[in-house]
Amino acid sequence: TEFCDMRAAYDALPETMKAEIDGLVAQHDIFWSRGQIGFTEFPPGEREKYPPSPQRLVRLHPGSRRKTLYLSAHASHILGWPVAEGRLLLWDLTAHATQNRFVYSHRWRVGDAVIWDNRCV
Repeated sequence: TEFCDMRAAYDALPETMKAEIDGLVAQHDIFWSRGQIGFTEFPPGEREKYPPSPQRLVRLHPGSRRKTLYLSAHASHILGWPVAEGRLLLWDLTAHATQNRFVYSHRWRVGDAVIWDNRCV
């Protein structure tokens, strides 16, 4: 099991990139992400049940007040940007956030319990 520390990933971005992405909104679409891996047929009504959801690319953690990246395989593009350019930005940010220095890998042993804050990973 692996977790990316999206606080540290955000903190490590150049200031110019932080300024560029603050306020951007990514469209999250489970059907787009499933389509990327070959799943293109869904039961009737499924798309209406799970519509795309706009999500801020940078969020403020309510407890620590630290900024975090919000990235996901479901993020299909950046609203208001050309699709190709937005996807490239999402790809670059994901490559940045998944560097080993931001990743915790847990090797499970009997009796382990791992607790995480979903707002930061």
